[in-house]
Amino acid sequence: MGEFAIDMRDIRFNLFDWLDIGQLTRFERWADYDAEMTSDVLGACFDQAANLLYPLNALGDRAGLKVVDGRVILPEGFQEAYDQYCAAGWIGLSHKPEDHGMGFPFSVTAAVQEIFTAANLSFLFTPGLTSGAVGLVTAFGTEEQKELYVENMMTGTWSGTMALTEPQAGTAVPDLKTMAYPLDPERGTYKIKGQKIFISSGSHDLTENIVHMVLARVHGAAPGSRGVSLFIVPSEKVNHDGSLGGSNDVGLIGIEHKMGIHASPTCQLAFGENDDCEGWLIGGEGNGLRCMFQMMNEARISVGIQGLGLGAVAYQKALAYAKERVQGVRIQDSRKADAERVAIIEHPDVRRNLMYMKAVNEASRAMVLYGAYAADRMEVVEDDAERRKWEHQLEIFTPIIKAWCSDEGFKTTELAVQVHGGYGYCSEYEVEQYMRDAKIASIYEGTNGIQALDLLGRKVARSGGVMLMTVLNELNTFLTGAADGTFDAEVETLGKARDALAQTAMGFGKRMMKGDIGYAALHATPFLQMFGDVVAGWMLLSQAVRAEQLYKERLEKIHVDEMDADFGQTLQDDSEARYLHGKVQTAQFFIHQVVPRVLARRASIESNDRSALDAVL
Repeated sequence: MGEFAIDMRDIRFNLFDWLDIGQLTRFERWADYDAEMTSDVLGACFDQAANLLYPLNALGDRAGLKVVDGRVILPEGFQEAYDQYCAAGWIGLSHKPEDHGMGFPFSVTAAVQEIFTAANLSFLFTPGLTSGAVGLVTAFGTEEQKELYVENMMTGTWSGTMALTEPQAGTAVPDLKTMAYPLDPERGTYKIKGQKIFISSGSHDLTENIVHMVLARVHGAAPGSRGVSLFIVPSEKVNHDGSLGGSNDVGLIGIEHKMGIHASPTCQLAFGENDDCEGWLIGGEGNGLRCMFQMMNEARISVGIQGLGLGAVAYQKALAYAKERVQGVRIQDSRKADAERVAIIEHPDVRRNLMYMKAVNEASRAMVLYGAYAADRMEVVEDDAERRKWEHQLEIFTPIIKAWCSDEGFKTTELAVQVHGGYGYCSEYEVEQYMRDAKIASIYEGTNGIQALDLLGRKVARSGGVMLMTVLNELNTFLTGAADGTFDAEVETLGKARDALAQTAMGFGKRMMKGDIGYAALHATPFLQMFGDVVAGWMLLSQAVRAEQLYKERLEKIHVDEMDADFGQTLQDDSEARYLHGKVQTAQFFIHQVVPRVLARRASIESNDRSALDAVL
């Protein structure tokens, strides 16, 4: 196992040089959270990721999980790591201080999540889900519920889960069969009975209590989504004074044996097998899905971060390997008998793979952090029009972040295996684990096909195109400002892709008005992919504009001219100039090599080919 590596310079570029999150200090909520404090947080995060979590990653993958006396036992070292992680306050990083959190902007939390994900995804499930669950309690819970649960969960003494999925329902959550029977209406307590599957961190030995956020239907409630309610169901009963009152009849049926994330306990749970499971109604009867969508939307961005984090660390491993693995000669020297043997990074096809990985990683990072920044701005701005601008962008970005970043993250891990060649297929090297771990991201929290339907059907179509136009207007404003001669070719290519996206969206609207829903649904995923490519190109080109400015300033500072004979050596020696120059090249690569597939997808969507709908399979 090599050293842990993640591109901290690019993370800092995103936060400080591009988004300039220091301007958030203008708002009262974050007046004390300056760039220096954020930088310290990133440094502490990297240190703990590299020295505490990363060494456990391969160990946890090999050791897996054990079930002892009806409880899941995590691999050696996970308890100590969890205790240190919680002691550092990471669970409450973006939660408000009045809720026992640290109060940082979500954009900082998203950057921290990438670093920790890259170090050890399996570990991150328990504290990550706890943060989401405690967010539900602070948003929708009663004062009594907050008093009983929030502090214990925020400190990691208790953990949390999201219990939605059932064997017969899958993604169709409203088809659930778990029932809630009233016990004490004044306290909001109900008897819970049912089963849930695919519950991450549903059972483990890290905490004394696990607080499940369970969707169930109150006995006699309306069918469908309107009758679904949300309940706090701890694995150990909680007394009025906050002490534990013994088992709450939440039983472990078994754990899933998975392709990846072997150290993350994915559980099948039974609630109320002995008719003694008590739950607390939260958010009001019939509001379960509305409440849960708060956690799910945050989770979808977190899943996009998972694709980003694993893709980012896989790229770093592939890059390091390509620089040290000597094999073959330069293609231009292939006929020379005495040609020098070179590292595989000299081979054009390897460089193409590495450049693709670099580009989609940096695009994913920009997309994630821009989306998180939109959430921050939306929360504090006072002007309604500006709030809607950020809200519309976040609404559009959320399914794209989840789906595009997870798909491209998996593709990046696959290319990392490819760069390693046969060794990449062996467990001796880490990239095969990254590939196995990354695949789940396109499946859970709503498959990427579901995200595509959400983007097209709810975010683009149902809003009458308002959200789409907000995003396109922001892109148009940027392209107009970027057309100053430096990036004219890139602006032109991205402009054509923007036009193709807008025209495709209009075409879908016309089809759906005529009732041709099936054809629109058939092409929802290609539409999301082309939308993601356009947004990625926008993010990268925007960053290239900023990087070009900083690059010129850097050359002036070190008194170097690009026409100097030794300029190439200067780039090798000066890491900052090399980084900034690389940002420009990365944007150019993506826009000229990847963005043109937007036009191909438009042609596919407009082909009127219905063979997938009509074929007898």
